Amino acid sequence: MIPGKLGLLVGTVAGIAFIKWAISGMGTLGLAFAMLLSAVLVIWLGYMLPKARMLLVAVGFFTLMSGIFASYSNWLPQVRGEVPPPADAAGGGKKAEDMTTQELADKGEMIIFGEMGTMHGQGKGQCPLCHGFKKGDVSERAPNLAGIPSRSSERIKDPRYLKPDSIQTEAHSGSGRATSGIEYIAESHSCPNCFIVAGFGVKGSNDRESPMPTIHKPPTSLSIDELIAVDTWLFTREGEEAPAVADLRAAYEKFIPAGDRPEPAKEAAAPVGGGPPIVTGADKPEDMIAKMACGACHTIPTTPNKFGAIGPVLIEKTNSSKRIASPEYQARVKAGKAHAKSPKEYIIESIMNPSAYVVPAFKNPGAPEVSMMPADFSKKFTYEAVDKLADFLLSIDEAAAAKDGIKVDKDGKKTS
Repeated sequence: MIPGKLGLLVGTVAGIAFIKWAISGMGTLGLAFAMLLSAVLVIWLGYMLPKARMLLVAVGFFTLMSGIFASYSNWLPQVRGEVPPPADAAGGGKKAEDMTTQELADKGEMIIFGEMGTMHGQGKGQCPLCHGFKKGDVSERAPNLAGIPSRSSERIKDPRYLKPDSIQTEAHSGSGRATSGIEYIAESHSCPNCFIVAGFGVKGSNDRESPMPTIHKPPTSLSIDELIAVDTWLFTREGEEAPAVADLRAAYEKFIPAGDRPEPAKEAAAPVGGGPPIVTGADKPEDMIAKMACGACHTIPTTPNKFGAIGPVLIEKTNSSKRIASPEYQARVKAGKAHAKSPKEYIIESIMNPSAYVVPAFKNPGAPEVSMMPADFSKKFTYEAVDKLADFLLSIDEAAAAKDGIKVDKDGKKTS
C-alpha cells in the first residue's frame, strides 16, 4: 500500500511540475498543451482512485477534448484583423526645394498610385480614376497622360486654346493663360475648365466644361509641393529631365491665388499622400467621402460634393431598392455575380465590389462588366466604416436632391 500511495504522490507532483513548465515556457500553445497533460493526469488519477473514478474520468475527458481544440487552434498561424498603419510616403514632409529629383518623382508616383512601380492603384490624387498612364491604354474619361511633357507644349498652340470657348478662361482674374508646356500642365491641374481636350468635356457641354475637379481644392486638396512632385514624376517616367522646382512653383503660383495656397508651415508638416488612405468607423461619413474623393465622380446631395458626373447621383434611399429589383441586377444574381437582398447590402456591395453590378447608364464601353470605380475600396474601408457610410447614403433621397437643386433622370444621371 505504501509504495502505491508513494507512486501516486510522486506521479501527481511530477505531472503538476511538467504542466507548470509547459505553461511557462511555451506561451499560449504551451497553455493548450498543458490542458492535454492535465487531462491525462486527471484520467490517470481516476484509475488510481476507484471511489472518484467516474467523476475524475469525466472531468479528464472534458479537459482532453478542450485541450485538443485549443492546441489545434493555437497551432494554426495567428492573424490579427487590424487596420494597417499608414505607409511612409516618399519624401516625408520635406519641402520640394529640399528634395532630390528622384525623391520628388517617388513622392509624385505615390500621390498618383499609392504604391511604387506598378502604375495601378489609387493614391491621394485619385488620378487613375479618369486618366490612363501607359501608352496605348484606352482612356475613356480623360486624356491619356503618356507623353504629356512633350504634348503640353503643342496644346498651347491649338486654335481652340488660343481662342477659348470654355466656361472659364482664366484660373482667376488677371492670371492670364499658359505660355509654356510647364504652365499648361499647372493650369490643367488648377483650372480644368480653362481648356478641355476635344471629346473629354461634360456630356452636353460641347467640350466647354471639364468633369475634372480642381485638385488643389477639396476633396483632393493637393498642395503646391505635392503638385510639383506629380509633375516631376510625369517628366522623369518619360526619361525626360524634370523642370526646376522653382519653375514649377512659379507656374502653380501663377494660377493658384495666394488665398487658395496652404500656409507654408502647415504644408511642410502635412502628410504627402503616399499609401492608400484608410477609413475607419471613427470617421464621419462626410470625412469618408472626402478621403475617398467620392465627389470626383458622384454627386452626393446634402454634402459639398455636388459636381461629380461620372457616376450615378447617390440618392440611395430612392434608388437602391429599385436597382435590386431590376431585371439587370437579378440577372447578375442568377449568374452568381451579385448577392444583395436589401438596400444596405446593395450599397455595401457597390463599394466593396463595384463590378458586381454596373448601373446600365454608366457602363464602360470597353469593358461593360467592369466598373470604372476603383476596385480596391475593400482594402481601404473597415467594416464599421462601410456600414456607417451605407447608413448615411440610405438617408439621402430624391427630395434631398431637389432641395439642393439637383435634378436626376431615370438612369441616375444629373441633369442640372
